[in-house]
Amino acid sequence: MHSVIMPGHTGAVLHLSNGHKILLDSLQNGALTTQGNIKVIKKNGALEYIGNSDKLIYNTITTNRGRQWALTLADGTKVWLNAESSIRYPLSFNGKERIVEITGEAYFEVVHNKKHPFKVRVKNQVVEDLGTTFNINAYKADVTTTLLSGSLRVNLADRSALLKPGQQAQVGEFIHLKYGVNTEAITAWKNGLFQFDRANLQTIMEQISRWYNVSVVYNGQPSIREFSGKIPRNTPLSDVLMILKQLGVHFEVEGEKVGSGLAGKIVVSP
Repeated sequence: MHSVIMPGHTGAVLHLSNGHKILLDSLQNGALTTQGNIKVIKKNGALEYIGNSDKLIYNTITTNRGRQWALTLADGTKVWLNAESSIRYPLSFNGKERIVEITGEAYFEVVHNKKHPFKVRVKNQVVEDLGTTFNINAYKADVTTTLLSGSLRVNLADRSALLKPGQQAQVGEFIHLKYGVNTEAITAWKNGLFQFDRANLQTIMEQISRWYNVSVVYNGQPSIREFSGKIPRNTPLSDVLMILKQLGVHFEVEGEKVGSGLAGKIVVSP
């Protein structure tokens, strides 16, 4: 290995309504800026908004590969962003609906308000909270929404599905429901873990690629084996790969091209 590749950490970029950007990684706790009558505060590695505004002001938070972030929206709803993700949201919810937009992966703990429903726009669908804790994964073409508690409606054009806890909606051209999914494994990233429940090698390497900011290539067809287990996300890459090696995964770690922005390349062999 050319150099030690460390795990990702807390960090993000805050995009203000005026086009300015604030790198949040190394800023100290305290007030960051004021927009209208609303203060933006960094507190314990997360963002909070204090105050109200009659104007509709939007912010966007983006996380790069190897970063994750948490924030509390104006209504008290808590959001966690995984690596390579984003959320666009108003600083104050003034309308009949509370609407945010995401890419990548996000976990929500929504403060329910029947008079002002909370909705998440993701690609070509809308996820509507009905008193809910849920996870949305939109890294791939199909969007996967998993419900942990409460009730949730997934809307796709003129079709919809009502989810119960432990159910998952996989949405592409149609809505497919899965029952009895392992919600602990699906949301483990939020709790500082890689957790796999009969996951194939490509699924594992996709998560490693995003968190350690490395590319992954395969020499030949990837193994069809399935893996289960837990690994802390603060583990150096070399230790994670050693675990996989002990499980029979063959690989080499190489340097990436200068200017690629990546920490390295993992070449996986059959």
